[in-house]
Amino acid sequence: MDLQQIAIARGLFEGLILLDEKTLTPMPGAAERWEISEDGRTYTFFLRANGRWSSGNPLAAWDFAYAIRRILSPELASPAVSLLFPLEGAREFYEGNVPWETVGVRVPDTHCLELTLRKPTPYFLSLLAHPAWSPLCRENVEAHGDMTQRDTPWTRAGNLVSNGPYRLLAWRVGDRVLLGKNPFHWADLEGAPDTVAFYPIGDVATEQNAYENGELDITATIPPSHIEGIRRKDPESLREVEGLGAFYYMFNCETSSLANRHLRRALALAIDRGELCQLLGREERFVAGNLVPPGVGGYTYGGERVIFNPEAARKELALAGYGSGASVPPLQLTFNTAQQHRMIAQAVQEMWRRELGIAIELRSEEWKSFLLTRRTGNFSIARGGWIGDYNDPLTFLELFRSDGTNNFTRWKNSAFDGALDGAEAATSSAERLRHFQEAEVILMREMPILPLYFETNKHRVSPRLRGWFPNLIDYHLYQNMRLSSE
Repeated sequence: MDLQQIAIARGLFEGLILLDEKTLTPMPGAAERWEISEDGRTYTFFLRANGRWSSGNPLAAWDFAYAIRRILSPELASPAVSLLFPLEGAREFYEGNVPWETVGVRVPDTHCLELTLRKPTPYFLSLLAHPAWSPLCRENVEAHGDMTQRDTPWTRAGNLVSNGPYRLLAWRVGDRVLLGKNPFHWADLEGAPDTVAFYPIGDVATEQNAYENGELDITATIPPSHIEGIRRKDPESLREVEGLGAFYYMFNCETSSLANRHLRRALALAIDRGELCQLLGREERFVAGNLVPPGVGGYTYGGERVIFNPEAARKELALAGYGSGASVPPLQLTFNTAQQHRMIAQAVQEMWRRELGIAIELRSEEWKSFLLTRRTGNFSIARGGWIGDYNDPLTFLELFRSDGTNNFTRWKNSAFDGALDGAEAATSSAERLRHFQEAEVILMREMPILPLYFETNKHRVSPRLRGWFPNLIDYHLYQNMRLSSE
């Protein structure tokens, strides 16, 4: 799910856990309380007695169990499936090696859900706030098709049954998604916005104009060229905070020429990331010489960072077997349509031409087509980025497991996988972080991705909107927001 889909899902569905928007501390959601076993592996959640679906029917623990089984079903092939792998037997069930009964999900009674993990997982409660863990109404899903069938009409307005503070009123492709208050939600929604509308505005300049005209209360982002002007003219509307995210380019390591790590390293060393940050109006400290942002979950990368080094880049090009950049087979850089991504692509294209003599073709695609291009491997180099689902290095590093559902690079490395396995088996935090360092050193040496810069969350927020708080993962609860009449 991309950030916009997650934002909509948080309004429609509510998991066992919510997060405090200021501190990101776990707090009760659909579960009013929970207990954790002494060994840290079993979590028992007690659901609210007044939990309801938007249809008015009671919410039950087996609604969560059903949703977990659905997302773990290999037939569904959910890209978010790895978020559930901390569960005992989850990965094995997804891979078709064990029956469902061995997965760590139990329903002792209607309002009690028991989840057992493979090993103690310090970030597990925070992970449960992700929409991938949301419940589903079985009758709603299967009234419109098989449980694992994609693109059935169960999600359409008039059909969708949800348990969040809002319900789906309208979904018109290319126009808007409109949510209205769920009258059966357990919380007191008095004062919360009656409706929340999401608009699919592809052009960031158009989005800024809509905000200026009072048509939007929050923007999804801010164009780099607008930031300084907003800081001068309307600083109160600017919300900018360091995010739990990284921006990078990914190589298709099954492309014949890019299977050569020396060519990948040459391309990485030929990029001046400081120049890119300047282009984007960002401070030098956001330059990314590795994948995992600094300070995530107490982690610090201890290896060699990739830096701008044209001489070393040309040496790597020679080691790749190319006497000059002109002899490199044609390469294409694919990105989704947006001003920022085009600016970066054009700058990188020029750097590769200037430093290595390599001519790169640029290809821009609309978002939906771009996602399909990456998923099917129909690219040689593509834009990539990740906003952490939880505050831990694993949310970034697990992307590049050999069998990772989001590993669009097709890169496979048993030593990298082994380091992540070591982190999962670690018995202390220090040992776990050391394994993560080992994994990232391998990643940066082999370079299936090309880190560019660390992300910041940038929005414009209307002064009439209260209760919107910036945070690392852009986590926001619409039921806590208020609109003033000023």
